[in-house]
This record gives sequence, C-alpha cells and structure tokens, in this order.
Amino acid sequence: MPIAEIIEASAFHDHRGVLNAWTAFDLKSIIRMYAIEPANTNIVRAWQGHFKERKWFYAASGSFEVQTIPIDPSGKADSSQRSKWILSAAGAAVLAIPGGYLNGFRALEASSRLLVFSDFDLEASKADDIRISLEEIPWIERGHFDSAQCK
Repeated sequence: MPIAEIIEASAFHDHRGVLNAWTAFDLKSIIRMYAIEPANTNIVRAWQGHFKERKWFYAASGSFEVQTIPIDPSGKADSSQRSKWILSAAGAAVLAIPGGYLNGFRALEASSRLLVFSDFDLEASKADDIRISLEEIPWIERGHFDSAQCK
C-alpha cells in the first residue's frame, strides 16, 4: 500500500522575496481543488477517507495538524497505525495522501486556510467515500502521540 508523504518545496530567495517550487508535485492528475477555513482552532474535521481517491493538502495560510489512518479494503481502520503531520504556510510542504487512508485535521492558528487537491471529480469522490465518527476513533491531541507515530 502506498503511504502518505510530504512533498517539499524548493525555496529560492533573492531581494524580491521567496519563490517556492514544488517540482515533485505532478498536477496532471488533479481534477478539482477546494479551500477549507475552519471557524476556530477547536474544530476537528475527521474522519473522512477514500479507497482509491488521492488527496494533497497544502496550508496556504496558518498551520494545520493532519492525522492519517490506513483502512483495509472493507473500510476497517487501523488506528494503531495513525500518523500525524504538521503543515505550515511557512514550511511550504504538500502532504500527499494516497487512497486507502482516512484523514482528519485541525487548524493550529486562527485564520488558517487549507487547500485540498483531488484526483476524483465530486461524484466519483462521493462513491468512493468512507466516513467514521470522532466517537468511534477519537482525535489524539498534539503531545499525546507516541513519538514513533509523528511524521
């Protein structure tokens, strides 16, 4: 199974400012994108995933904690394999999440904006969607993770 991974930007600095380039982020398969701006830092949006659809997350402003959990072909989640990722606009990284994962996220700063890219149109995404409640798989706050689980 492919794993979620960070795609780092190359930063070029000069007197005009900074240019970030994601040369390893191939946009050919992107079909749609959307932006999420949580009302506050207490809101957790979790757990949504897909069997086949791939997603890419980018913190356009502020920062986010993103957690991923693999799912098997029947949709059963293995929360013991949970990973945590911190995305920051200052860090200029894209998190690539392949199919076969649940994801959830929480803004770490006020006025944060998360851009999400997808390789499925909305109808195909809905047909591939799996959701599990926060009651079934509770969110684990920063600092309560085993360090081996943090990315």
